[in-house]
Amino acid sequence: MNTTLSDIRWQQRFANYKKAFARFTEAKEVLEIDLNNKLIQMALIQTFEFTYELGWKVIKDFLKYNGIDVKLPREVIKEGFAAAIINDGQAWIEMMGDRNATSHTYNEEFAAQIIANILNNYSRAFAELDTYLSSKLDG
Repeated sequence: MNTTLSDIRWQQRFANYKKAFARFTEAKEVLEIDLNNKLIQMALIQTFEFTYELGWKVIKDFLKYNGIDVKLPREVIKEGFAAAIINDGQAWIEMMGDRNATSHTYNEEFAAQIIANILNNYSRAFAELDTYLSSKLDG
């Protein structure tokens, strides 16, 4: 069987996801040392945005590779949960809302809530996606 672009697209996007996830993890670890560092808080939110965007898109590409063609983030999350690619569909839906909100508004109270969500829920969901897709790579 010939390898098509869609066959390797999810792997290419996953490689980018892994890089974003590494930067996200780095920002998270630094922030856990100094929770009041505003610069690191902003870095965590920014890396969350990148990681979320690549996350839902790699799920979309992996679904397509497996014959499920969905386009919109909410549909991708729903199908990703149904296919057991992600364990916590609700966390991904909440991420989508927080991601959309971070691009339109910024205030410290809102940022503090998003940081709490990131530390308490989203980082685990990102790690679970990384583990699942890593297990699907050849060799």
